Amino acid sequence: MNYIVELQKAIDYIENNLEEDINYEKIAKHLGLSSFYFHRIFSSIIGISPAEYIRNRRLTCAADELSIHKSNILDIAIKYQFNSNESFTRAFTKFHNVTPKMAKVDGTKLKVFSKVQVSLKIEGGNKMDYRIENKEAFKICAIVRDFNIETKNKIPKFWDEIKANGKLKEISKNFTRYTLGVCIGESEAQEYKYGIGIEMEENDKQIPGAEIIDVAKSKWVVFKCKGNQAEDINKLWEKIYKEYFVTSEYKQSMNIDFERYDENNTEIWIPIM
Repeated sequence: MNYIVELQKAIDYIENNLEEDINYEKIAKHLGLSSFYFHRIFSSIIGISPAEYIRNRRLTCAADELSIHKSNILDIAIKYQFNSNESFTRAFTKFHNVTPKMAKVDGTKLKVFSKVQVSLKIEGGNKMDYRIENKEAFKICAIVRDFNIETKNKIPKFWDEIKANGKLKEISKNFTRYTLGVCIGESEAQEYKYGIGIEMEENDKQIPGAEIIDVAKSKWVVFKCKGNQAEDINKLWEKIYKEYFVTSEYKQSMNIDFERYDENNTEIWIPIM
């Protein structure tokens, strides 16, 4: 599925509706994705969440109207979907480092966040190694926490906690089994569950404090990352959305995927159809 082309359509829709209540589910449905994965793909390719993109663009347009047309501040706050004059002033001041009132003064410096044009830069034949796996339904036993797009940077602290309290050693059967980092999209667009666990085998028992995650039978595309550094794994995720799915006929089929770790390498598993 060509996410590059479809994301540009999504951005065009956003740009044409900055003064309206933007419906993420409508955009996601147009792309054939869940709201959660729309947010995730947008963030991976654009670099910020859809909510942050929309907020930055609205505050840029609001600054233009205040500085050029000297518009009424409350009218602009309402026009760009802020709940109150106070919430608009806080957001505007944080973004521009000046108040909306100061923005009306000639010569005041304001920030610009321009519309993104999504494009694929082709520099040569980049090689991406992957394999396709057909996998029967299975279960994952994992310690699970709630996160969202804005708090995903707290996941490394979650790993540190699980390591420090001995749960990681217990989960991985004394480090003899592959450890999984599992992402499960929730009904709310920006919310998801993240679990640290293992794929269960026939005689495994549920670990106290852990949850059982049922994963349906599916076809999976698997990518290998050399090493376990977060920076390298994040770069691979970006390449997957920017390069693999651009030319592939597949798209993600379920609101779940996982990273599988051993001592030296990481594999990213994505369900496809």
